[in-house]
Amino acid sequence: MTGAVWLASYPRSGNTWTRLALRSLQGGGEAVEFADIGRFGKLSTRRELIDRALEVDSGMLTEAETQELRPDMHAVLYGRADPPPLVKTHDAWLRTPAGRPIFDARFTHGAIYLIRDPRDVVLSWASFIDWPVDNTITFMANPKASLGHATDQIGIQVRQTMGSWSSHALSWIDESGLAPLVIRYEDMLADPADTLARMAAHLDWDVDAAAIDGAVATTRFDRLADQETRHGFTEKGTRTDRFFRSGIAGAWREQLSAEQAARIEREHEAVMTRFGYL
Repeated sequence: MTGAVWLASYPRSGNTWTRLALRSLQGGGEAVEFADIGRFGKLSTRRELIDRALEVDSGMLTEAETQELRPDMHAVLYGRADPPPLVKTHDAWLRTPAGRPIFDARFTHGAIYLIRDPRDVVLSWASFIDWPVDNTITFMANPKASLGHATDQIGIQVRQTMGSWSSHALSWIDESGLAPLVIRYEDMLADPADTLARMAAHLDWDVDAAAIDGAVATTRFDRLADQETRHGFTEKGTRTDRFFRSGIAGAWREQLSAEQAARIEREHEAVMTRFGYL
């Protein structure tokens, strides 16, 4: 078995929580420390990965040249990786300027796509980056939305091209050809044991019920929030006081105005309907 396992999602859709749960599951249901997350499910857009794998200085390249190197970097790091590593990405499934798929089937073992009600994503994303909710709604509807493209400095990450919430989901689910397992955040909240079992089966992991129960227990949202309170969390970011906020579904009903909710529903009606959010 070779190739990466892409754990893809729009931001604030449960990627970090899922990585922690899978890390515990991989260890037989053992407790996980936040330090583990830095070694498991690393983000695929870290600039140093390109520089180290391909022996280049991507800071001297144009944005287009850097993007063109990403499938080459993936081939080096994951083309012969055994066992298949879990790799986090917030990119949409996309191609390089020359038309090559960045997340190529040739160095893919499997893919999981996490999806969450965009009305809740808006609230979590707005809090995380300290934006007004209305601005976040606009960002999530922007077909050209991206992250990590500061023009005044060379960032530690290369550009993450996301597009809109809807196009992001459809790119992975319908366009990638990778047949990802689609996991709804809300289903993981309601039945984490079942969703972990489905992910393990999709990844060909041999796990038993005890490991699943252990992974569920050690990554309960209240336990992760308490661990963050006591020890902090490096992925928290600089614009919010907490990474693990509430971990609930449907908070939008109390926190979005009727106009805001209706705007999101208009922008993303087709995909929301398809996945049971409308």
